[in-house]
Amino acid sequence: MAKDLSFSTFLDEYDTDFFDYLSKTSTACHSETRYKELTEQIKMLYEQHPNVKAVLDVDRPCELSAEECTALSEVLKCKNEIANLELKEVYFKGCIDCVSYLKKLSIL
Repeated sequence: MAKDLSFSTFLDEYDTDFFDYLSKTSTACHSETRYKELTEQIKMLYEQHPNVKAVLDVDRPCELSAEECTALSEVLKCKNEIANLELKEVYFKGCIDCVSYLKKLSIL
């Protein structure tokens, strides 16, 4: 299914707050099926292995069993994949903005 190509550019929406713009852009993937699967998998792993969440949420030492270490590895893999999905959204938004700028300059 093709994405809606209606858009506004960085300069149209924001003058100074790039990080707000970046955050808004990267959250576009939150409605994707894969993103939802990954967040659900993380939630399930946290429920099954509370120490894994404690390791990531608290700045104090916490011992993990071998099984919990495996779960931690899975959580981190999921978080990395989520970050990749968000980066992909930012990349495509940059491509869209580039086309918009070229149109404003009457190059396209």
